[in-house]
Amino acid sequence: MDKRKPETLKNCLKQFKKSWSELDVILSLSSQWINIVGADLAKECRPLKIENNILTIVANNPQWRQALLYNKHKLKESIIRLGIHVKNIRIIQNYQDNKYENNFIDTKKIWDNHPSRVKNKEIILCKNCNRPAPKGEIERWGSCTFCWRNKN
Repeated sequence: MDKRKPETLKNCLKQFKKSWSELDVILSLSSQWINIVGADLAKECRPLKIENNILTIVANNPQWRQALLYNKHKLKESIIRLGIHVKNIRIIQNYQDNKYENNFIDTKKIWDNHPSRVKNKEIILCKNCNRPAPKGEIERWGSCTFCWRNKN
């Protein structure tokens, strides 16, 4: 087995932050969304994702989607003024039925039972890098998270 080649914490955090930069932009946009579109429209639409500098916004029904389409250029200008660069805005309609809103998913339960969680889990060594990792993580992905991320 090869010896581990540890990196500095600073480098690890830098790589982690770089991989989540688009998520940071969406979170920043979401936190200011009510100021950008107004209270009424903020209840009916939300930013979904940014890919290749194209912002995708989800609207609850066709009327709100149409309102956003008519004001797309103003919306883009407001977002750019906040320092978020987007070259285009795509507006889609959310076809999710409202009857499912009450059937929420218990994310805490899912997170507590996730294979990568260490809490109450057996720790074993990864066969590839010899790092300690939760047994469920190794069983699910065949290696630890670090090796799995390097492969993908």
